Amino acid sequence: MAKLVLDNVTFEFDLGCKIARLKYGEVCPPQFKSLESFWDKIVPATFSEIAQLPNLEQRRIGIRALGLERLISEVNPTLLNSTTIKKSNSWVNENGELETFEFEDTYELYEVKGSVFSQGLGKFQQMNDCHYIKCKDTSTDREYLIWVDMQSVFDANNPDKRGWQRPENWIKKVNSIMAIAWTITTNIPQGHIAEIHRQGDCIMILPMGDYEPINGARHLTEQEYRELIVNES
Repeated sequence: MAKLVLDNVTFEFDLGCKIARLKYGEVCPPQFKSLESFWDKIVPATFSEIAQLPNLEQRRIGIRALGLERLISEVNPTLLNSTTIKKSNSWVNENGELETFEFEDTYELYEVKGSVFSQGLGKFQQMNDCHYIKCKDTSTDREYLIWVDMQSVFDANNPDKRGWQRPENWIKKVNSIMAIAWTITTNIPQGHIAEIHRQGDCIMILPMGDYEPINGARHLTEQEYRELIVNES
């Protein structure tokens, strides 16, 4: 029986075609030129189909092809926390005058049950609950969804309690600002950041004082995110 290889993972031909169509959309990519004659007739794989694949590598490729936004539309996520913070941006207008614009920014933290991703898996293959943060781009108003590691988020904000193993002990203590702060990493130790400027995915951190850079990186805390970001666009 014919096979199709996607990202070094082998699929049965029909399933591989559906995953490829899901991944690449309307335009058949050059590496699958042999599918070009019937590409438009291929029906993209659904989350339900992907979630029931017994092969975890195939499932991983399928979920990646589906993408977070399409995935979320099918998995019925639970809102855990929503927090709105007030921000202000300043810029020079066309008259050369400095203007300040105040606005509110809302961050939402969601949970997706591990059972959603564990259909058809054995007892010891069951996946843990997953979490993501939803936020908006300041300049375009486009929404973004970013996966976060809740244990790591908690640890970054509670170093004295690092390593708690039971989610019920800490998961309700994590809020959406902790989660969005966690997405930014730096090698500057706490207490040595003067300001943070953010332009899209570009993060500019101004250090202060003498310090020894961290060997590796750390995640920002909620307090740093709330207090140190002075400009965002």
